[in-house]
Amino acid sequence: MTTLIDHPPAQRDHQSDQRDRVYHDVFAWPTTIDNVTGEVRLRLGTVVDALIMRAGFAAEVNNVLVRHMFRAPIITVPGNPADWIFITRPRTTLRQSVWEDLMRIQVGWKRRGQTILLPALDNTTDGVRWLEQPQQHADLPPWTAVVAAARKASSVCGAW
Repeated sequence: MTTLIDHPPAQRDHQSDQRDRVYHDVFAWPTTIDNVTGEVRLRLGTVVDALIMRAGFAAEVNNVLVRHMFRAPIITVPGNPADWIFITRPRTTLRQSVWEDLMRIQVGWKRRGQTILLPALDNTTDGVRWLEQPQQHADLPPWTAVVAAARKASSVCGAW
């Protein structure tokens, strides 16, 4: 019996290492390679951060950001329902009422030091992928800009 392997382990490790180098060297993001899965992961909290929300609501948030001339890299996570992850600058201090608003409108975040999976830049079809790819020499939007856009979008379209 013959077993076919799409990506031999050495090739997969090389691909992960190559992706890690791109994210680290080109975008200056703190990345790591998961030793078990070979996935390239982004460490949140110091250089970059992220906000997570349902796809439908996230599209409205992205629309608000674009109208205010912000562009965020966005990762789509398949599922039912699907999520979008907005990559931002590090979070800043917020009033308790703002955190409560984020919970009410179901906007999530990870704790500092946690990681998220980074998709391959050329993945356009399967699994976790980029909806809006990061651009070299482009600043990430401030955490507070995405928070404000989410709060504004929630007041326009109600609860998603």
